Amino acid sequence: MSTARAPLRFSIEHWAAFWDNPHPDLAGRVVTPDVVGHCPGDTEPARGVTQYKQRITCLLERIPDLRLEVAEHASNGDFLFVHWIARGTGADGPFAFSGVDRIRLRDGLVKEIRTYYDPARLDSPLGRRT
Repeated sequence: MSTARAPLRFSIEHWAAFWDNPHPDLAGRVVTPDVVGHCPGDTEPARGVTQYKQRITCLLERIPDLRLEVAEHASNGDFLFVHWIARGTGADGPFAFSGVDRIRLRDGLVKEIRTYYDPARLDSPLGRRT
């Protein structure tokens, strides 16, 4: 009897479970060591697990109750696409906006993620007027 576990393979279910109760350490379990994360407004992409987790930590520090839900999703080979709806609480109270993640997988783990949304939709509810 083998006690080896099958390697983790990232899926839309992982994405949904993470954003239902996000914690940066959980994100580090489903990415490649050389993961690259692109987000609107960032001057440079996050490179590697440490930077990737730091970006999530900063986001959750700004919006502790941030949750994302899957509105639609699709896959094409090693790519996953997630149209999501974000909800949280900002300076003016509850807010919601939508965006898209384009996720490239390698060996079943997240190698690259490109997040698309209008940064003004996030900055305005947090008290940063654009």
